[in-house]
Amino acid sequence: MLELILSKTILIVFSLAVLIVSGSMISSFYSEQERDETRIAFQRIVSVVDQGIASGTEFLIRLEMSDYLDTESVLQIGNGSMILFHRDQSYSTSLPDNDRLVLLDVGGSERTTIEVGHDDVLVIERTWTDDALQTSIYIENVDATFSTALMNRSTSSKVL
Repeated sequence: MLELILSKTILIVFSLAVLIVSGSMISSFYSEQERDETRIAFQRIVSVVDQGIASGTEFLIRLEMSDYLDTESVLQIGNGSMILFHRDQSYSTSLPDNDRLVLLDVGGSERTTIEVGHDDVLVIERTWTDDALQTSIYIENVDATFSTALMNRSTSSKVL
């Protein structure tokens, strides 16, 4: 009887050990996959910005950050660089300094750095100002855009 209890106890202990080891392997796999997805999303953002700036012309790019960032991610732009923070990891790159860069917050005030989250819309606009190209990066105020669109719709229906 003692041998039966001892063998079942050893079986339970080994089963728990296998369960813990396999759980940590699965967790490690998903963690690595999430890290890769974050890195790829950051590379996509950098690629869009680089292609726009390399064009040498005026442009307007709107990036819905929900397509690129996880809810726990924050993209910080400023001081000549872009840094993506996601949990315990970060990815960074430097911004081209061949033209003037202006960073604006949601209210339209000029800042040295801005932080972009999952629910934001990042706008990168490049225009000629005083015979030089100027790049403006700002967070679009989505609430104001929607309220303006609704107001325009009601106004146009009254006109018709």
